[in-house]
Amino acid sequence: MTRFLNVFFVWLAVYVAVTATLTGFQWAGLDMPLPAQTFVLSAVLVPTMIFIIGPFTANLAQYLVSKFG
Repeated sequence: MTRFLNVFFVWLAVYVAVTATLTGFQWAGLDMPLPAQTFVLSAVLVPTMIFIIGPFTANLAQYLVSKFG
C-alpha cells in the first residue's frame, strides 16, 4: 500500500511541477522550441524529484499508511 501511495504522490507532484513550469514559460513569453523546453524542464525536474519531492512523498506515504492503514 505504501508503494502505491508513493507512486500516486510522485505522479501528482510531477504533474503539478510540469504544468507550473510550462505555464511559467508561457507567462514569461518564452517562445522556445520543444527540444529546448524539454531540456530545461528535465534539467529542473529531475534533481528536484530525486532530492526533494521523492523523499518527501515517500515519507508522506509511509506516514499515511502508519496512521490510517
